[in-house]
Amino acid sequence: MNKWSLAHICAYISLGISITLLVLWCCNVGGFTVVNLDSFVGVIVALLAIVVTLAVGWQIYNSFEIKGKIEELSALKEIINVQEKTIKQETGKSQHLISYILGNEAYKEKRYLDAFRFLMSSLRYSMQLDSPLNVESLLKGLEQINKHISKETDFEPSKTEDISAYNNDIKISSGYNLIKDRYEEIYINFNAKVKVDNG
Repeated sequence: MNKWSLAHICAYISLGISITLLVLWCCNVGGFTVVNLDSFVGVIVALLAIVVTLAVGWQIYNSFEIKGKIEELSALKEIINVQEKTIKQETGKSQHLISYILGNEAYKEKRYLDAFRFLMSSLRYSMQLDSPLNVESLLKGLEQINKHISKETDFEPSKTEDISAYNNDIKISSGYNLIKDRYEEIYINFNAKVKVDNG
């Protein structure tokens, strides 16, 4: 609002000066014997040049101000990106620990298929972290669960789909090569023992 007011004031002042000079010239107030059309046009051009100079200067000032605001927004965007990444990492840790606990509880209750599914979920979340957690413990747990699963064990289709999705996410994680051989042996052994129960 202030910027528009200042621009209006400058415009009104220049218009007022121009009209005043025009009236003075037409009425020959004060005996302007030296004022003729050429000198009047010269004065008007000079005034317009001043107005244009002020307008250009104002726009340059505005451009610097806008540049500063853009830099502030860029810095704010960077802060938001860091916060989003931190939140994502903390959420992944929470999901990893929840699945890890559920898997251990299911194992204690001898629900081995559910235990395998929960530990697979936990491993997926762990591998998506910048610093994976409990990977060795998860792999040992999956190996141990495999020993308790007998061949041709029935498993609900929805749960096998979950495990398949977890497997895909684990394989595309950045640290997958570090566990590849051991993990693939676990997953192959599991698939060899479990069949899908289609009801």
